[in-house]
Amino acid sequence: MMLLLVFSITKEVNEIKKYIGIIFLVFSLVFAFGALSEFEENMTASIFILFLVSLPLYLLGQLMRTSWTDFKKKVKRWLAIYVYCIIIVPLIFYSYETYEERKQKAISDGKYILYEPGASELSSLSLVFMLALLLFISIRFFSPDLKRKRLLTGIIIGTVFLYSGFQYVMWSDYRGIHQDLGLVSHSWTGKRTVKSFDEIKGIYVQPSVHKAKLSDPTDETEFTWKLIFVDHHNEKVEYHFRSLSKDSLEAAQQIKGIAQDSQILFRVNDMSDQIFKWFDFELELKELDKEPFYQFFEVNKSP
Repeated sequence: MMLLLVFSITKEVNEIKKYIGIIFLVFSLVFAFGALSEFEENMTASIFILFLVSLPLYLLGQLMRTSWTDFKKKVKRWLAIYVYCIIIVPLIFYSYETYEERKQKAISDGKYILYEPGASELSSLSLVFMLALLLFISIRFFSPDLKRKRLLTGIIIGTVFLYSGFQYVMWSDYRGIHQDLGLVSHSWTGKRTVKSFDEIKGIYVQPSVHKAKLSDPTDETEFTWKLIFVDHHNEKVEYHFRSLSKDSLEAAQQIKGIAQDSQILFRVNDMSDQIFKWFDFELELKELDKEPFYQFFEVNKSP
């Protein structure tokens, strides 16, 4: 009877420890996400919270919810999970996102109506390098029985250099529509092309619908549109927009104003009934004020 009582008490204590450990893990994640959200504003405080508050709580939580024996066996793996998920992955994404922001701030003089960080298709390779780096690191961290670890480590280091080098080379690759200069395109090779508004004879707005691909479950059917600039030699420059937003509408309205001041033809192509349905549906879905969009796209149908 006494043994049963001791066993029951021990079991209850272990259950309580397990729940306390889970609570510690939750608090660890809360502190970690809070530190990461403030990383750009206060880097020192964020690092302090990550390593002196979140990480100890994380390890203590793992110890409380298991046992000392399991903790000693699995502590390296748990550390790897924490470092990968809380430090490495956010750091890689942070470097990718802030790169685009720093690039735009360095290049833009505040007069770009539209700006795109890549003037060529090569700019998308930056995302490929980033995903490859995440894949290689995850394999290295979570494959304890993996052979040729040194080779994979070398591949990771090489990918880091490729990723960093590619971003350095692509720093000068961008394009945009400047209020004063017109259409600006700068290639990573150093070639800069400026096409003034005086060289443009027409600007066309083309509404359409992007239909989702059945082979891609992440793809969605949505309203799309583009601005087409045509010069006096009939050469075209296109800017594509997926979906609708206030920012893209304001930019398009500024361009329309420049076209009117410069006596450039500005034409909005008609929507079919099918395109209009998606157009109207998206305005309702995003709870956007329909009137300015109806005016710009010259929709005569009543909202």
